[in-house]
Formats: sequence, structure tokens, C-alpha cells
Amino acid sequence: MSSSQPSLTSVDTRSLKEIVRIQNDFSRRRRALQRHVKNPKKRIAKLRETRGRQRNRIKDALHKLSTKTVRENPDASFVFEDLRGIRKTSDGAKKSKKLRTYLNRWPYRMYQSMVDYKSDNRTVYVSPRGTSSKCPVCGGKLEHPVWAVSRCVKCGVDYDRNRLASLAILCRGLRLCGQPFAVSADASWKALRDEYLYPHSRPDALGAGWTEPSSVPNPDAYTKIHV
Repeated sequence: MSSSQPSLTSVDTRSLKEIVRIQNDFSRRRRALQRHVKNPKKRIAKLRETRGRQRNRIKDALHKLSTKTVRENPDASFVFEDLRGIRKTSDGAKKSKKLRTYLNRWPYRMYQSMVDYKSDNRTVYVSPRGTSSKCPVCGGKLEHPVWAVSRCVKCGVDYDRNRLASLAILCRGLRLCGQPFAVSADASWKALRDEYLYPHSRPDALGAGWTEPSSVPNPDAYTKIHV
């Protein structure tokens, strides 16, 4: 979020994929060690060694990513979800074992802390509650027919779930910084929303934040957004 004009900045996720690759690689190594190393003492020592190496490689990847993020956005105030206790909340019965494992392995707070201390500007933490259930565009209720899609009942539009949640997080950060938007009424809020959800360079539905061409509402309304 720029200190002068609110905006959303995309982060190169290739480094995040590298972290997932590291985690999966070391997870396979540990499973192999548990199967093939019969001596308990040697097995425990090897497992500790692999965990230490994994931790160091992930920290190195996160340092590179956080440094790149801060350098590319020197005037930005970063807005993050307050993810303290995410491992505790990820144990809910409604979440699958695979999802709980993913949440417990992901170093959310480590990345946030690195950006926080490397940035010269204020870092804002907002509550994640409701970012996946309330539409930041109109305030309507969100449904999720599939994992990657947020469907607003009021808007009648399918949005990319991550992009819509990011917009909701930014709006909460702006309120904490004393720059609240009236719901869909402020001209600057409309410009910010449209720039992020409906990129000018991609007039097709997928580039506009919609997940399928059939999800696009009235084409005339879509055209008016870009006037």
C-alpha cells in the first residue's frame, strides 16, 4: 500500500513455490529415513539433521523474497492478515488432514516478520475474520462453489478468491491508517477496486477477475467500468 495513493502490489510467487518444493523434498527424505534406518538413535539424529537443513533453506528463501518485496516497494506500508494462532485455528474439525498439514507447515509469520523489520514504513496487521465471507465490493455475502472462487450473491459475479480477499485486507488496513472508504461510493475506492479486479490490459473475463466467461455480468456494465 503506497503512502500517497492506495494500491495493491502483486508479489512474485515463484519463491513461494520454491518453499513448497523444499518442504515436499525434505518430507520425502524423512519418510525414507523412517522406513530404511532401523537404528533408533541414528534415525532420530538423521531426522533432526534434515529438519535443521530444511529450516535453514526456507529461511534463506524467505529472506530473499522479503528483501525483494521491500526493495521493489520502498514507499509502501504493508498490510498483512494477523496470523497469530493460525496453527491453533487450523486444527478445526471442518478442515481436512491435508489442509491442516499444509497450514502447519507454511511459515506465514516468518515472512511477515522479515518484511516488518526490513521495511522503513509502518506494517499493519488486520483481522482475517470475514475476508472470505463478506464481499469488499458491495458488502454482500460470499459463497465458494469451488476453492479458488468467491461468488458474491449480491454482485452476481464469480471472483478470484485470493484477489478478492487481498482487496478486503487492504480496505481494513486503510481504515486502520485513517483512510477509510465509503462502501463503493468514494471515487478513489472505485478506481482502486477496478484497477485490481478489472485490469485494463486484459479485457477478457479471466483477466478481469472473473473465473469463467459465463460469470461476466451485463457486458454494458462491464464496459462502463473502463470509461
